[in-house]
Amino acid sequence: MRRCLVVMITVFAATLVAAPRASAGDAPIGHLGDTLRVDTGKMIADVTVSSVQPVDPPPGFGYNRVGVPVKSYPNSAVVRADVAIHAVRVPTPHQMVTDFTFDGVTPFGDAYKSRPSDAPDALDAALANAPAGSIVRGGVYWEAYRDPVSTVVLLDRKTGYHLAQWNL
Repeated sequence: MRRCLVVMITVFAATLVAAPRASAGDAPIGHLGDTLRVDTGKMIADVTVSSVQPVDPPPGFGYNRVGVPVKSYPNSAVVRADVAIHAVRVPTPHQMVTDFTFDGVTPFGDAYKSRPSDAPDALDAALANAPAGSIVRGGVYWEAYRDPVSTVVLLDRKTGYHLAQWNL
């Protein structure tokens, strides 16, 4: 019995020592219109979200009929965020389009993933060729089908790591 207790305490202590520490990232948080510095280690960018507002569905956004909301939910709307990114340091001109994604988050924690579109001012199209030193502007589109967007979050597309946040 004593040996079993010693083994359990040893395993428990080893688990506590080996477990990684929980820590919040140092992601910058600002308000609409603030320019936040995003540093992922391999690239640095100054990102500004200037406005978030409902718009008509852009071309290529998905199925919609004239006069009917995108998914026909009550109060559903297509929301566009105006984003400007100054690429300070990037390894390749297309790195930001493969690493950055913007989510729209509601006051109740629902998150809307950005949807691709064929809009000429879509941010993904502008980020496809953004060498160091360039400034690109464009729109990020979401389908807000439950509640309005209250927070814009910049995430790393590959890891899901929280890079920056703008509160409306």
